[in-house]
Amino acid sequence: MEPPEIDDFHRAVRPFLLISQLFSLFPLSGLYGTSLQDIRFRWFGPGTIYSFYFFLSGLLTLTAHIYYSVDVDTLGTSEISNIVYYTLNLSGAIALLAIAARWRTIMEKWRSLEETFLHPPYSERGFWSLKRVVAAIGSTMFVLAFVEDNLHVASVYYTNLQYYKRCDNSTPFWVLFYEREHPKFFHYLPYSLPAVLLLELTHKIFLYVWTFMDLFIIFVALGLARRYDQFYRHAIHYKGRHVMSTVWQQLRLDYGKISSLVTYMEGIMAPIIVCTTASDLYFIFYQMFNSFQFSASLLSELYFKFSLAFLIFRTLAMLLIASNIHVASLRPLDILRSVPMSCWTIDVSTGLLQNGWLLSILKYFQVQRFTQELLTGKHCLSGHGFFFLNRSVILAMAGTLITYELVMLKEVESAHEKDDFCDGSKRLY
Repeated sequence: MEPPEIDDFHRAVRPFLLISQLFSLFPLSGLYGTSLQDIRFRWFGPGTIYSFYFFLSGLLTLTAHIYYSVDVDTLGTSEISNIVYYTLNLSGAIALLAIAARWRTIMEKWRSLEETFLHPPYSERGFWSLKRVVAAIGSTMFVLAFVEDNLHVASVYYTNLQYYKRCDNSTPFWVLFYEREHPKFFHYLPYSLPAVLLLELTHKIFLYVWTFMDLFIIFVALGLARRYDQFYRHAIHYKGRHVMSTVWQQLRLDYGKISSLVTYMEGIMAPIIVCTTASDLYFIFYQMFNSFQFSASLLSELYFKFSLAFLIFRTLAMLLIASNIHVASLRPLDILRSVPMSCWTIDVSTGLLQNGWLLSILKYFQVQRFTQELLTGKHCLSGHGFFFLNRSVILAMAGTLITYELVMLKEVESAHEKDDFCDGSKRLY
């Protein structure tokens, strides 16, 4: 049995993995077992069946949106945004299920590479352990997502209540409410309580998946950056000191374990990173464009601005925390650059001796090799190599956002053009 004080990654994230099972993600058993061997994923378990229900309902919802937009309605920006939203989030949920199916293997690999940093001289005692940092950030995101969802419910309730009072009170309010908010769904199915409950469940799961994709990237990035920080805080004790070459060799090997872990997780996280980044950026563009066109009630405007601010905050938090992996990986450079010249010793590896002759002698500078590996290594997450989550990508995305908004300002409709609230074309009031 593992001692309870070990601050490993799996123990830090498992409370949120357990919560995510309420929303069809990570259908695992044994998360709170005594060892990683207790983790089980079953393709025919109740949690996995629940996940497949979501995939089926999400696929049906996406199909209904596409078919309704093409066959009945016009394929405008609102319809396209719905299609993008359901497509990317459904793809992200499938990618998370693939990760869940391999979670025990992933955690065993992670644990084998982080084991060195769970014990002296790397282990640390402090209030802000990895578990507490993950709990603080995850709880904050969930609270903000809960506030956003409740503001959305309140705003659409108020909008439809105004429509019911001013435009159409011949239809029962809740029938009118759901037929206006989900016309693509109730165009094909009659209004009923079971249909409403299933629709609401699917809708809440989609909202959670969207938030959790950002949060999962944040959790992984926190776990990786924490190990680099631990390495730096230990290695700084040797800054400017004369130490044996074996010390630098051990430091290089320990650093290589973290780099191997980053490389391993990069391949696993790439699909999630692509789906999440595409979804976040698209809806930041879309929401900012809509902000120039909507005239709304105070409640709806409050929801809209809070939702946009939360989306930007969540995206920036994900990018900044993920980019911190690359920043933390380069911090040991100042230690290596302060090494005295006398410590730049030769590391000699000798092969087998036969007939008194030395078959192989490999000579290299230990510190120089460590520096070269640090500079040339790929120490960050990426989206299948198309882009890398470092600080430069934040500036690139900000520049793209500003350029897009300047172009869209020329296309935005005049603020003086008002739509008739009762014609059904205006979603916010």
